[in-house]
Parts: sequence; C-alpha cells; structure tokens
Amino acid sequence: PPGGPHPPTRRGAGGGTTLTHRRELWSYREIAAHIGVRPDTVRSYRKHALLPEPDVVERGRPLWYPETIREWVSRRPGHGWRRG
Repeated sequence: PPGGPHPPTRRGAGGGTTLTHRRELWSYREIAAHIGVRPDTVRSYRKHALLPEPDVVERGRPLWYPETIREWVSRRPGHGWRRG
C-alpha cells in the first residue's frame, strides 16, 4: 500500500532481484515476552541506553531483529550465572 512498509529486496550479483522477503521484527511487546518483563520495562531499558539501538524505525516505532535481542540477552549482566 502507498506509504506502507515495503519488504527488503536482495539483489543478486547481476543486479537482478533474487529474493524478496520481510524479516521478522520485534517491538517492545515481543522483547518483553522474550525476557519475561513488561513492555514498559523494555521502554525504560531503551530510555536508559541499556537496550541496543533499533535495527529499524518504522513510522517512529523502534523495531529489532530477534537475533539482535538474543545477542543482547546473552551479554546482559547476570545471564546464565545460576548454572549447575
């Protein structure tokens, strides 16, 4: 639709389009569900620069690729300290 989001397009070596798809993106809600907190907590993390910069900002909404958040979670202080 006009003005709507468009999926990313990858171009092959010859310049032709080889694959068109839209990668999954997470909002505050999906991040909150992934780490077991409320969306407002995730917003607070961003406000205090504890969350990675968004991968995409769509209509003013910050969005992240799941792999960005999984990587961030793996580096968070205290992650995995209760093993064994």
